[in-house]
Amino acid sequence: MKHFKISVISLLLFTTFSCETDQICLEEITPKLIIRFYNQNNPNELRSVANLKVSIDGIEGNYEDGTITTFTDSIAIPLYVNQNTTKFILNLSGDITKGTEDNLDTITLLYLQEDIFVSRSCGYKTVFHEGQASLTIDDDNWIKLLETASDPLEITDEKLAHVKIYH
Repeated sequence: MKHFKISVISLLLFTTFSCETDQICLEEITPKLIIRFYNQNNPNELRSVANLKVSIDGIEGNYEDGTITTFTDSIAIPLYVNQNTTKFILNLSGDITKGTEDNLDTITLLYLQEDIFVSRSCGYKTVFHEGQASLTIDDDNWIKLLETASDPLEITDEKLAHVKIYH
């Protein structure tokens, strides 16, 4: 009986102290590029974009998640973490009933990425430094001006807009 009590106590102590706490990631993860849209005639006024589709070069189809809707004044776009550039196309969809065609504008973002260890539960996140955004100029840009929040652009969180687009 004495050996049984010792065995039970040992088993309880072993299971109690050998358990690991659940690892839940509550930290920020790799930030997306935040773009806000503004009125070109009144630069302090946000201006929504109707029928916007976003494509990321190298990914088939349009990028869709909860950040891109039919009418929006801001979007969040993921960046490539395994290369130093991400090119995306902002497509202002035309309306057949009004006789308008799609208008595609291309933005290229160059950056240096840095992997940062967050925790065991979160692993690593990537932040982006020394970024530069450029708009490909064509005959019919719907984007009139592209402005970055800082020069060079630093993308370390999703708290503020990184790029302002005036249209």
